Amino acid sequence: MTFSLKAGQLQFAVDPQGRSVRWSAEGLLLQESAGADFWRIQLDDGEFRDMSVRSSLQSGTVTEIEGGLAIQYNQLEAEDGNTYPVLFRVQVLVEGEQLHFSYKVTNQSEVRVNEVKLPFVDVSVVADEQRSRDVLYRSQGHGHRLADPWTAIDKAHTEYMSSDDHEIWLDMTYPSFGSMAWFGVQSGSHFFYVGRHDDNFTTCVLAAGIGPRNSDPRLVLAVSQFPLVQGGEEVSSPTSVVAFVPGDWRQGSAIYRQWADGWFSEPQKPDWVQKLPGWQRIIMKHQFGKIYFRYEDLPRVYEEGKAVGVEMILLFGWWKGGFDNGYPVYEPDPALGGEEGFKAAIAEVQRRGGRVALYTNGVLIDVKSDYYKETGYRICRKNIDGMEYREHYKFNNDGMLLRNFGYKSFVSACQATDEWNKHLTQIGQQKLSYNPDSIFYDQIAGHFPHLCFDASHDHGNRGDNETVYRRRNLQQMRELCTGDKAFGSEFVVDCYAPLLDFHHSCQYASFKDEESFPELYRQTFPETIMSNRYMHDERSDFKQQLHFAFVYGYRFDIAIYRSRATVTAAPAYASHVKELIALRDRYAEFFYHGTFSLGTDMELPEGIIKTEYVHHARRLFVFWNDTAEEKQISFQNRVIRLGANEFQCEIVE
Repeated sequence: MTFSLKAGQLQFAVDPQGRSVRWSAEGLLLQESAGADFWRIQLDDGEFRDMSVRSSLQSGTVTEIEGGLAIQYNQLEAEDGNTYPVLFRVQVLVEGEQLHFSYKVTNQSEVRVNEVKLPFVDVSVVADEQRSRDVLYRSQGHGHRLADPWTAIDKAHTEYMSSDDHEIWLDMTYPSFGSMAWFGVQSGSHFFYVGRHDDNFTTCVLAAGIGPRNSDPRLVLAVSQFPLVQGGEEVSSPTSVVAFVPGDWRQGSAIYRQWADGWFSEPQKPDWVQKLPGWQRIIMKHQFGKIYFRYEDLPRVYEEGKAVGVEMILLFGWWKGGFDNGYPVYEPDPALGGEEGFKAAIAEVQRRGGRVALYTNGVLIDVKSDYYKETGYRICRKNIDGMEYREHYKFNNDGMLLRNFGYKSFVSACQATDEWNKHLTQIGQQKLSYNPDSIFYDQIAGHFPHLCFDASHDHGNRGDNETVYRRRNLQQMRELCTGDKAFGSEFVVDCYAPLLDFHHSCQYASFKDEESFPELYRQTFPETIMSNRYMHDERSDFKQQLHFAFVYGYRFDIAIYRSRATVTAAPAYASHVKELIALRDRYAEFFYHGTFSLGTDMELPEGIIKTEYVHHARRLFVFWNDTAEEKQISFQNRVIRLGANEFQCEIVE
């Protein structure tokens, strides 16, 4: 006897003990792996810190409820051979073509329930008998497309640190380097979707895994959540969703966006931000103390950027001490020209028609600062041992000492503390007193969401829900930006995007490589204004990288020599980016006011990238030949020939 559910073609079945699971799909090849789990739990007794509990080894009861199944385990048997009085309840509901998974943990033991992987989809085949044709789509950064995950994930083998003899995992943490909480596999004519639908955006890890080397083929898709349930506590989970639908990855995008429409709204950006082609990112005084620019140089910096079409300066290292020094205290530097010189320089840039965005960091605290000694040590995030998470950066000039041994050390502020909330607002007010066009807080819109184990902070024992407080802080800073003032931050993450006018990109696929797939985020949240990144000089592929940014509608982040020089130091780069900005201006209604789309299916030669921008009833097609040889395509009853690395824009009325 089994209990089964059907959502569209997808079928989920479990035996009466909640132990053996079966995945299948009507008319398709989907099949679970031998002995598959459908959830896993990690317990922590203070000594055995990562103790596994597998669903396939438990004994529970299954009950039919309205719309689905309830599966209850009155105790958990762990890999150490002990049984723990932890009540674990799983609920699986059918919602249209989707299965919705959630759980509740009631902990009556002395161990802590650190982690729950649910769902845990462990299959031996998806829909295509030739597994090598499957493609994994991950929301790592702006998007990652991994062909043949059955073998490609082996590259994620740690070789030493992890239990790779059980599974080899390719994982991403959300909200952070994972920009959205969904991923899935394209197999044959169907897309297998796994997403976490949680409008509190608690920290989770979305992981794709395969079996150990030399084992039978397995592919696992799992969502790890971190309830950190201590003895005497009861914690419920948000919903995770599994669906198996006809179509490609765009169906997964549509499922996630339909859910996100319940909380996502496009920020009301100042008009000048909407039309922003990019910026020059400048570090005035670097981490190691070298001064590259003084305040009096800012009008010149502006003019040199204006010559190629960018009129905003994203200004780093403008405070006493310089970049990555003294956080979170910022004051104009007498060595750069003093406070009055700073205000005068900003005003002069604006008088000439330019814009200035002022940097401060929204997360880091310099452990050398008085702020750390007085306040920061209390309000920073603490790890599982109750110690501070520490971060280090190794910027250097020409020497080997800082390059190899480093200089600065930081802790990261916990956003769930009143002191940090108030300090961020005070910093914003201070920056606005210099009358910039934008206030910019680095890192806060995607910095790694370290679980905080300091229960004295406002999150208490729920160290996975810092995002609630981070969004609160972002909202308060956004409210400071009245009139034509803009609010920006680093990273691109969906749950923070409605609170920001523009994003200085940081993650994967803000640059081009063989597996970059920015279509994933751009299709799901086309409203987000984001930049390219990591183009610092005239490297051999700089034109290809700039074309990548152009085609996907990224704003240009011009940061020559890692923000140590203006664009004039790279004349070929300057000339080319000027041409691209002029071309984008020619189609401004589409690139700046239109909506990114991939709604038109076309048969294209390998290596041709197509994007679309829709404005009212008109559509702009952008074709890019991302190869080293000439290609031709058929479009609107004519032939378009594109040379190597060439692109062409076509308007359809």
